[in-house]
Amino acid sequence: MFFGIDLTSGETKPSACVCLNDDLDILYSDLLDDDADIFNAVAMYHPQLIAIDSPLSFPAGMCCLDENCSCRAISPLKGCCCERELARIGIGCFFTTKKSIIREMAVRGINLKRKLMNDGYEVIEVYPYASKVRIFGKLKPKRSPEGILQLRQELGDLLHSDIPVVRRWSHDLCDAAMAAHTGYLYIKRNTEALGDAGEGLIHIPNSSCGRREAG
Repeated sequence: MFFGIDLTSGETKPSACVCLNDDLDILYSDLLDDDADIFNAVAMYHPQLIAIDSPLSFPAGMCCLDENCSCRAISPLKGCCCERELARIGIGCFFTTKKSIIREMAVRGINLKRKLMNDGYEVIEVYPYASKVRIFGKLKPKRSPEGILQLRQELGDLLHSDIPVVRRWSHDLCDAAMAAHTGYLYIKRNTEALGDAGEGLIHIPNSSCGRREAG
């Protein structure tokens, strides 16, 4: 089983979670408020892999993202290597820095990864937007009415499912499903790793996974 998490920056906004099995059946989908709820959901399914949509490592040379700490990135370039590689292939993302708007989410994701790995789970970093670009091509904005309808339809086809739950998913649950599906592709050796292994990798679908040309 493959558990996808679309993580938020804090427990005041629920994080979307979806679990798929090896046949891409949807076993679970929900919005969970806090880390304890996430741990309980993971323990209920004990997935082979957990794929999290959040930075899961600090830039090399940094021990935290606290602006008052003296730690500094080794590279003069912004963010993590994997984020810069995403940008080089034309996939935009936020960079992990001490001033980034995703700073709190990154810290939460890194702590969540550590706890899950301590419990024996394999955890990888994914980026649902990159997965959607690689698999579906260019989509309409996911927050628009047309975009969410298109995304639900694409996911229904991808997961071989037209069950009512998919038609009710928010864009956050759709992203969690994409995270879980990327975890499935990772286990099937259909992903590529971007970044530096010593710092942290992000896994995206191979270009061969696309069902149509990106545009």
